[in-house]
Amino acid sequence: SKKPAPTCSPTTEELGGAVKDLERRNQATLDIYHDLINTLMDLLESGKLRWRFVQISIGMLTLQIRRDTPLPPRVVAMFSRALTDETITVRKMAIGAVVAILKQQKREHKKKEIQPFKEGGCQPPPQGSLVPLGERDDNRWLQYDSTNLPKTQDQWENTTFVDKTHWGFYTWPKPMLTYAPAEEQPPLGRKREDMSEGEAIIFDHFTNKEFVDKLIGFLSLEDRKGRDKFSNRRFNMFKGLFRNYDDSLLPLFKPHMERLAADTQEFSQRCLAEIVAGLIRGAKHWTFDKQEKLYTFLLPLLKTVMANASVETIGDWAQSMSSAVENRDPRKIHWLLEALMEDCGNESGGSFLYSSRLYVLQSALNQQEWRVPELLNRLLTHLEPHLPHVYKNVRDRLGSVLTNIFMYELPGEIAMPTRSPQRGKFLQGLLPKLAILETLDLERNGNGTDSINNGNGKTEEPMEVQDHAQDGSLVETDEKKEAIQLIKTVMKWMISGLARMYHGVFPELYQLLPLIMPLESTEKDDELQKDAQVCLACVAQAYLSPDIIPIAIQAVKQVAFGGLWRARLSILTFLQVLVFCNLFLVQSNKSVVADIRKLLLKLLQDEQLEVREMAGTTLSGFLQCGLIALDKELQVHFNKLCRTKLPKRKTLTDAAVQEALVQRHAGVLGLSACVLSYPYDVPDWMPQLLLELGDHLNDPQPIAGTVKKTLSDFRRTHHDNWQEHKQRFTEDQLCMLTDLLVSPSYYA
Repeated sequence: SKKPAPTCSPTTEELGGAVKDLERRNQATLDIYHDLINTLMDLLESGKLRWRFVQISIGMLTLQIRRDTPLPPRVVAMFSRALTDETITVRKMAIGAVVAILKQQKREHKKKEIQPFKEGGCQPPPQGSLVPLGERDDNRWLQYDSTNLPKTQDQWENTTFVDKTHWGFYTWPKPMLTYAPAEEQPPLGRKREDMSEGEAIIFDHFTNKEFVDKLIGFLSLEDRKGRDKFSNRRFNMFKGLFRNYDDSLLPLFKPHMERLAADTQEFSQRCLAEIVAGLIRGAKHWTFDKQEKLYTFLLPLLKTVMANASVETIGDWAQSMSSAVENRDPRKIHWLLEALMEDCGNESGGSFLYSSRLYVLQSALNQQEWRVPELLNRLLTHLEPHLPHVYKNVRDRLGSVLTNIFMYELPGEIAMPTRSPQRGKFLQGLLPKLAILETLDLERNGNGTDSINNGNGKTEEPMEVQDHAQDGSLVETDEKKEAIQLIKTVMKWMISGLARMYHGVFPELYQLLPLIMPLESTEKDDELQKDAQVCLACVAQAYLSPDIIPIAIQAVKQVAFGGLWRARLSILTFLQVLVFCNLFLVQSNKSVVADIRKLLLKLLQDEQLEVREMAGTTLSGFLQCGLIALDKELQVHFNKLCRTKLPKRKTLTDAAVQEALVQRHAGVLGLSACVLSYPYDVPDWMPQLLLELGDHLNDPQPIAGTVKKTLSDFRRTHHDNWQEHKQRFTEDQLCMLTDLLVSPSYYA
């Protein structure tokens, strides 16, 4: 039955009573909360608890920290003292608690609403229309411009800073709120008497030299040898300190920061990285003059740090820079970004220090994303001469940096054109330098075919040619080495980019496929071979958009009809993965399917045995998945090739014999692909086709070997349901098939 509708609304007296009852319950709950905290504090201060129960009590207190209720001052004092406790477990819990307390004490900053289109000097779009994503005229004012940076007090105060990196790229928030001018914000440089009791307790501790000395001493100790990493919890503590107390705490930290910068020990550098990241991030609301003084102190310190970088510490400094500039307007930290760009141009100190500087700069620019196209263009201009670097660690870093540089060029159908560097122009400049790779294998082997397998088990080895040019020119050799080093960097970029890009494969990439494919089979450079294999695997597995698929198939055809048989062999494996990873899109494009069919039929008649066999395997897979239709026309084509007559060697040249042998083998491979494309079924046409294959058991090798392998595979895949499958054969066919599948006995 339905509940009856209420007959009347609550009266004013009833509402007032409910409010008072709610307030009474809330106060009772708050009293219980304070009683629990005071009980735990009494136990801790009694000195009667053993160390294990002390840690349990402190852990329980950390769980009582809430956003809506400030902790009592005695608890704040306890956690502040615990930062320098002798027990590392207690210190770690205290750091987390102080982070939460500083978050509690964070003061609200006044915000104002702005009109983003007015800031950009543009008219807003019509009501209800969609704003295209990407870099537009209305969000250009958010991007870094070295000619319009806030370098004076007036420019700083008249600049509208927007710290959220994602604002404006897709759309604008409604309403869009930014921080009001500094004069409207709560004062940061406060005296102690203007602070709350909890704030004053923390201030007293961190303005005590002995306390700070002891704290930095503990934070710069090694915790877990070889496993310590940049601590976000410590970073957040320093961020909260410099955010809540302005620059009043900095004088006591400066001597320690200078000492840690000169110390090359891993744990000292890590401690400094956490302090620097927290300091830069916490200075978000500092005034212009304080910001300027801060970077005047920090930038020489960072140069010292980069000069002392090591394998163990560079990852911490990269994380430090990434954390420091996250969600910060690039114009607000232009001192830091310009210093990192300038330091990147310093190539002194060897390959490791150069790659380290690139790593730190990359970490900073990566957080700024689409808002620093000018810096990305400047960086690319600097990097282009260094792309064919002789050291592997630098090339690896360059490949990763290139990924970040080109990450923000999105397809034109979904985004506006970017002012960041564009891949097409970049590759057009590289292709002439890489053109010499097309002759690399020719110079190494004397011809473009490597070793030729004639199908009879004999291999003709081409004459080995020296790596130098015929005239002994060193210039040509250096050019070749430079091209190899350049393609290594480019492949690192492709591998990294395909894993991290915001969209699928870009079409310009396939211009490099004919250059990279032959490198997979090189034997003189293990690094080059491995990079080529990984790069091709990544490209083959990438998901393609419908408009990219014809471009990819065209590049495959270019390699398949080239002169290197090893490249033709590799491209077939590449084609298999590409098709299976994009099967439905490939199937929907009939012209692409027709091109693939023609390509496989062509390669089935390749002069190289390995290529023919791989083409047969590829065809079998495509027939099985339904990409290529197994129609009557295809079977007739293979039957025709199978009937190619093998002339007697006495009457015709070996070349003519080989040509006929290849055509006959192509037909057998085609019929074999038809059989193997149905591993668990027996269509109506298969019995007769198996018998036709059996007619070639006595043909010369490699035809006979292909037939035997096909019959063996058929027997293996159809063995489990043979009682059902054999019903598809007539008695004569079954008898003949048994003769083919069962080896004759010696005693028969």
